[in-house]
Amino acid sequence: MILFFCGISNAAKAGKVKPRTWLCYYGDAFEFKHYSPFDLVVFDGHRHPPLKHKSNGYPKYLGYLSLGETHGKGPLWSHTKGKPYLVKKNEDWNSWLVDVRDPAWHSLLFEKAIPQIFDSGFDGLFIDTIDSSLSLQSPGIEDALLKIIKRIRDTYPGKLIAVNRGLPLLPRIAHYIDFVVVEDLYSYFSFEEKDYIKVTNETRNILLDQVAAGLKANKNLIVLTLDYAGLKQPKVVEEAIRFSKKRGFIPYVSTYQLDEIFNYTLN
Repeated sequence: MILFFCGISNAAKAGKVKPRTWLCYYGDAFEFKHYSPFDLVVFDGHRHPPLKHKSNGYPKYLGYLSLGETHGKGPLWSHTKGKPYLVKKNEDWNSWLVDVRDPAWHSLLFEKAIPQIFDSGFDGLFIDTIDSSLSLQSPGIEDALLKIIKRIRDTYPGKLIAVNRGLPLLPRIAHYIDFVVVEDLYSYFSFEEKDYIKVTNETRNILLDQVAAGLKANKNLIVLTLDYAGLKQPKVVEEAIRFSKKRGFIPYVSTYQLDEIFNYTLN
């Protein structure tokens, strides 16, 4: 019980940041003037622009951490190639799904991956690919994910933690995180159809119900949304932003590669 309330207290402490805007960009080509207008900025944890702050302490920077996958050309590949915890290849992204129950994977995360991100000057973590782990549907996966996230919070009580999706697990992890990112809430990129498509009402309502369950567990949880639209789809961009803002969420809309910075939400 004591550990449970410590988790709440630590999350609340880090969660004093109240962003109005955010962006997600994986690259290093843009200058500070392009991303400084945003309050919260997600960059790749290894290849990124300078992490400068304005006089008010913003932007706050979150470094990307893949929890359930390791990329075939990523910074950890030399440590993970051929390891027994690689269980399935994700052909869309040239990455491998990881068995997050494996203690060796935990060690790599906490002894190398996470410290490297914070040593670079990031204010927190953007934790991704939890859904990849959940898709394995193996016994003990959810408990292992919960264990990792709780350990991150306990180890770094003053850092910000955002989790991308992982919504079925959200009520269990909500007390240990500051932000949940709902990717593909309104529109997404279909690899099968090679096009941007609106999410069905049925799927959207499921996501909203899962978010509501997380907010019930932690009323201070901040909801960010990440939708994708083509450069020639301004109407979809406007609709996605309006849909999120109407529900009190903080939106960002980009192309699926996340290799550009778009100012749609700054207007």
